Amino acid sequence: MKKHLIILMVVFLWSCSGNKEGENTGTMGGIDVEGAIKNAENRRSADPNASGGNTCLLDYQEKLDQLLTADMVLQATRFPGNLMDSSYRRIMGPAYHEVSYRFKNGRKGKVKGLKGEYDLKDIISVGSVKAMSLSQFEDSYRVITEEEEKLAKEAFEDVTEGKSGDPQADEALKKAKENHISKETVKKSGGALMNAFKEVSEGYRVEKELGNAARWNVVTNRLTVLQNGVQFELVVEISNNTEKNRETAVAIAKEILKKCE
Repeated sequence: MKKHLIILMVVFLWSCSGNKEGENTGTMGGIDVEGAIKNAENRRSADPNASGGNTCLLDYQEKLDQLLTADMVLQATRFPGNLMDSSYRRIMGPAYHEVSYRFKNGRKGKVKGLKGEYDLKDIISVGSVKAMSLSQFEDSYRVITEEEEKLAKEAFEDVTEGKSGDPQADEALKKAKENHISKETVKKSGGALMNAFKEVSEGYRVEKELGNAARWNVVTNRLTVLQNGVQFELVVEISNNTEKNRETAVAIAKEILKKCE
């Protein structure tokens, strides 16, 4: 748990610049919360029981635009194709790749941590295709316990005081000082990050009859599906109604799973 928290800390310190206000990219007050959480989860030690049995899904790691095509998105949303643009993000290894389809449909809504309403793009993306065992899946996508939260806070205090003994954390603190970021600012922002992480963990809902296991997150509008030792993640933000987002995500996930029956 301490190592997990330290990784969160490092991610935060290296992403202090944040994103522009008004963009629905999983930020909170300029902190890339969703990115930090996703990176922290992806860096967990692999479960030794992970089989990666669904080699068909794994084969799509580097061709995500074939796993989730533009036609599939248009059919699921009924959005006009002329308003769509797409991007393919390739960072680090294939497990971190993501393809996104975005629409400027004029939707307005709130952005967590900010006041007022903003123009929001409608987004559907797929990524995080990687081997994972059922036990690791169940452990990753759940509510954190009070004991884990307590340990995380203790570990965070060690990190900010330079007592963690972790080279990555020490380097991150050094970088913060070089960028004139005070210890108080780090503690305040890090505390907000931990609160956001807990909020996201409390957003998981079991999605039945989808793969071997599936979780929908009402906070991040993210559906994570596991099938025969391989997972993939869908982000669907096409409405201010999370239930509509969920229904669309489930429909798309079923089409994806059909590719590897």
